[in-house]
Amino acid sequence: MAKSLCQGKRVKNPNKCKKTRGCKVANGKKRTFCRKAKNKTKKTKKAKKGTRKRLPEAARLRGLNMKQYKELKRLGHM
Repeated sequence: MAKSLCQGKRVKNPNKCKKTRGCKVANGKKRTFCRKAKNKTKKTKKAKKGTRKRLPEAARLRGLNMKQYKELKRLGHM
């Protein structure tokens, strides 16, 4: 398998990564490194559990759902 043209390039002074066409300096958690410019994989965010807000008791007694409650609150009726 062929080695990436960006792999192992220097990112400190003198910066050989910036000078190579098609490469980009990436800031990782542990260190900065050189990567291909087209490599833009996006990570999916996980939904947080337990962040759902409860309806106030008055809205629950009136039989409203959260969407209806928010709209009435926005209009100033709650």
